[in-house]
Amino acid sequence: MIVITFIEGTLMFFVKTRQRTLAIGMVALAASAVLTGCAGSTSATESPTASATVHEDLKAMLPEEIRKSGVISVATPLNNPPAVMADASGHATGIAAEVAAGMGNVLGVKFEFTESAFAGVIPGLQSGKFDVSMGVIGDTPERQKVLDFVDLMVNKSVLLVQKNNPDGITDLESACGKSIGVLAGSLQIPKVKQASDACTAAGKSSIQINEYPSTPDGQAQVASGRVAAYIAPYLILNHTAKTAGNGETFELAAASYPENPWAIGLGKDRGQFAEALQGALLTMVKDGSYAAILNKYESPDGALNADQVLINGAGTAAFAK
Repeated sequence: MIVITFIEGTLMFFVKTRQRTLAIGMVALAASAVLTGCAGSTSATESPTASATVHEDLKAMLPEEIRKSGVISVATPLNNPPAVMADASGHATGIAAEVAAGMGNVLGVKFEFTESAFAGVIPGLQSGKFDVSMGVIGDTPERQKVLDFVDLMVNKSVLLVQKNNPDGITDLESACGKSIGVLAGSLQIPKVKQASDACTAAGKSSIQINEYPSTPDGQAQVASGRVAAYIAPYLILNHTAKTAGNGETFELAAASYPENPWAIGLGKDRGQFAEALQGALLTMVKDGSYAAILNKYESPDGALNADQVLINGAGTAAFAK
């Protein structure tokens, strides 16, 4: 049986905090091996392009406990380059980490990242265990029922396949009778289920959906030939296709699927917290530091314009598919 895998994530990760340093892991995707590690937390890498001026009006909107501690806790999988990962020294880095550092400068606080399996992120935000998630969480009308979102980056899904695409996967429609791997809890699961239903409606075999706890797990299945493809956000899989095995391990299938934006997710009923985050991000969009960070990671297509930096923008005209 052929298997296709998809996830909201990617490859390298280590973790550090001011209290301790822990290895989260580094995934080395050669043709057939992936190494993984353990979890921890880390402060975001400082962003040299971010504004250094504290906006006291925005800082005043933060919850009192955050103003007192000076820390916004962030939960996310730290294995999704270039969106969010950790470098070899154990510092959180990537687009989201540098944007967080810039927003922290505007708000006069620090963002501290903790590695979390994606399936645990939403429950953690709902329970108040963490303040926010940013990097690979998507804003959707359904999720808006339990969380609020500040929209952060453009998002679309693509299929990662082995180099030279031996199974001939071009899109989800070509996956009937095969297996598709997905990140547990990801936005892509309903999309693959819909494609599977279309297969059976046409008298073809259904798609087997395999869920994985992390992106490296799913990508390893593609690299080993146990899965035919892996569907996940473009920014992450494009980076993987270009870098894994010096570009000789993977490629992207032709199809792409517009998604709701990646966002900063936070619990509901947190006062003006969302407005403070929105204001800090807008400051970076307007002063050019936001675009500079995305350009640094060769991801200009992921940039939002000022009119798209919305609270709960998914489902509105700003993100019409």
